[in-house]
Amino acid sequence: MTDQKRYVCDTCSLISYFDTIFEPLGAGISLSNSARAIIDEAISPTFDNIKLSIPSVVFFEIFDKWLLTEENTRKFFYDAFSKLRNSPNVEIKPIERGVMEKLVTIEDELFRHEIYDKIVVASAIELECPLLTTDTIIIEYNKKRGRIPKILS
Repeated sequence: MTDQKRYVCDTCSLISYFDTIFEPLGAGISLSNSARAIIDEAISPTFDNIKLSIPSVVFFEIFDKWLLTEENTRKFFYDAFSKLRNSPNVEIKPIERGVMEKLVTIEDELFRHEIYDKIVVASAIELECPLLTTDTIIIEYNKKRGRIPKILS
């Protein structure tokens, strides 16, 4: 195994990546080609240079807001979650102590933002790695504060 480059992935990025599952609910969320390629490589069994870290709270948000029917839930589980779960390059991260410690340092426009997003941001800060997101509030927060090494939208 080579040295892996780690990225944190947020809910918007997963919804955009698996857009066929979330259509038409995911309309308007557009993931860049470079961010899409990172997820492709993480899921692919032929690559091992990317580690995709998905905070477990991302799946809570997906279940809470996006999977409103049994059919959508089954489709997500078999077409997306199983693919992610079975990839050795994808890790589903629990909310750990360091993330909680970073969470209390989030300020400004993110202070009142959704808890799901704040935990994702805290995860990227804790892991000191780039974040895949299309969330404009997170992008603006990082432009202002520079707490995440890089944002790929």
